[in-house]
Amino acid sequence: MTASATARRDLVARYAPVFDEVGRDAVARERERRLPYEEVAALRDAGFTRVTLPPRFGGDGATPSELFELLAELARRDPNLTQLLRSHFSFADRILHSPPGSRRDRLLGMLADGSIHGNATFERGPATVGSVTTVITRDAHGLRLDGRKFYSTGTLFADLVSVLAERDGEQVSVLVRTDAVGLERVDDWSGFGQRMTGSGTTVFSDVRIDEDDLLPRDPDRLSHGGSFVQLVLLAAAAGIGRAVRDDAVAYVGARTRGFSHASGATPREDPLVQEVVGDLAALAFAADAALTAASATLDASSTAITADDDERARAAIGDVGRAVTAAQLVILPAVLQAATNLFEVGGASALDQDRALDRHWRNARTLASHNPARYKARDLGAHLLTGAPVASWWSVGEA
Repeated sequence: MTASATARRDLVARYAPVFDEVGRDAVARERERRLPYEEVAALRDAGFTRVTLPPRFGGDGATPSELFELLAELARRDPNLTQLLRSHFSFADRILHSPPGSRRDRLLGMLADGSIHGNATFERGPATVGSVTTVITRDAHGLRLDGRKFYSTGTLFADLVSVLAERDGEQVSVLVRTDAVGLERVDDWSGFGQRMTGSGTTVFSDVRIDEDDLLPRDPDRLSHGGSFVQLVLLAAAAGIGRAVRDDAVAYVGARTRGFSHASGATPREDPLVQEVVGDLAALAFAADAALTAASATLDASSTAITADDDERARAAIGDVGRAVTAAQLVILPAVLQAATNLFEVGGASALDQDRALDRHWRNARTLASHNPARYKARDLGAHLLTGAPVASWWSVGEA
């Protein structure tokens, strides 16, 4: 076993108890749509939100591949928890790969102190592609922030939030405390899956900010950030694939009733049921393999970016983009198929709402809808056929 594999195994073993703890009531939370405030606090208290920080900031120094394996294991218990921490770990990754200095240390210090980061980037409404209506203006009292964001994943549970806004015709990012006067978080996410991620509205009404709150946006700085945020969703999906396999085994193993025309005395002895469970395990294996391969490319890009080797970093980031795009085309279809085929292992009892087995498909479908697969397949095909670069960041809006 390699040193990296050993480290990953040790981190999974270290955090497994808190993952089990926060996942214990996941089915009840799903049925009741109970937001996981206590569970997020437990993850913070266990040090998980600091896992990628260097030891001097109280972290474990987890590599990207170690982090994504942990996120998949967390999603195995509850994929909502993995997704709602998406912006938190993306922010930490961005800061870790920023130039050394007092600003970097200040931001890492906030995370080290336990602050959780949320997202306020996307909007609804008639804004054109690439533009936002949230603005920073100056009045007699200084800088103020006004606007309305949606899809604010994780912000209900966060202490800090990065807000994409326009200032003097240019887009900037500003870091705001979620307890700031004039900031309102609304729990109005109504999607049929991933219902406890806090992906609703955040309103900014005359929120006072300082120049120091503005985060520099350097479009020329090499980054794997776009692929990172996509891979968090894929880790959540891979975790769902593991949970589907787990639930199939548990459900079949406990059943004593079977059909009169079944091929075995009990469901677990029925070759047809065994075949379905074997297929579910293989689909989970495919998703896991794709996640492992894609996350390994981020290890390479992280090393190159940290070494300030632009040529190597540019090549590595290209590898990341291709790998994560291909991983999406493997992981999401595999998990969606598994979440559907799960119901082939049993009869009407599998539909019992107390089991909430339908949550797997609803959650996977919601994750899959973030980045429509047809665009990803075309993107990868165009790259292979014409050399066009694979898209890393993109935006939405009206043409």
